[in-house]
Amino acid sequence: MRWNVGGRRYTPLLSSVAEPLHRSLGLTDGEYDRICELLRRSPNDFELAVFSLLWSEHCGYKHSALLLKRLPSAGERVLQGPGENAGVIDLGDGVAVAFKAESHNHPSAVEPFQGAATGVGGILRDIVAMGARPIALLDGLRFGEPDWHFKRAVAGISHYGNCVGVPNVGGECAFDEAYAANPLVNAMCVGILPTERVLSAKAQGVGNLLVLYGALTGARRDRRGFRARLAGPRGL
Repeated sequence: MRWNVGGRRYTPLLSSVAEPLHRSLGLTDGEYDRICELLRRSPNDFELAVFSLLWSEHCGYKHSALLLKRLPSAGERVLQGPGENAGVIDLGDGVAVAFKAESHNHPSAVEPFQGAATGVGGILRDIVAMGARPIALLDGLRFGEPDWHFKRAVAGISHYGNCVGVPNVGGECAFDEAYAANPLVNAMCVGILPTERVLSAKAQGVGNLLVLYGALTGARRDRRGFRARLAGPRGL
């Protein structure tokens, strides 16, 4: 059930307060107004959920981006600065280094092994997306204490690196009560590539094909199930 007041939908009553749907998804009133401006109409529930994900700190760095912009990011050896999957620096003699550091804090708080492992997987993907070959992983960890959660996160980091054959060459960790409920899991990847092979994530060229590959997930992994999901309830 939804309430509509002044063009904004409200979630069902929680105690005595009705919260706007966009706020319950983590969006501010200003962001909601911006979405309406971009769409030239009010968003539906699905669109609002998508915006809340894309404009989140995890995906869009909406809080830290303003601080990160203060750091130096230009120079004669900078082949790729902010705005792509990873940064790229010219090492000379036709060789460049790509590097990326990223946090996976909340996923690691929910499930330390999978959260930390997929954090490593994400930065490996970013380095490969720049056209580079990953050669090393590093990590920085902050936990409440060296307990089961910490050991599971370390196991996840090493597991993913071992699976793809990229060594974890360094890292550091610290323990404090402040991180007991919300650990910090920062992973970094370094890769090497020829300077002329730096790739961009931006789609270029009209008529390019989109290739979807990888193993299917879920209970229905057969080909017919995949075709049915692509076509919708009516089939192909």
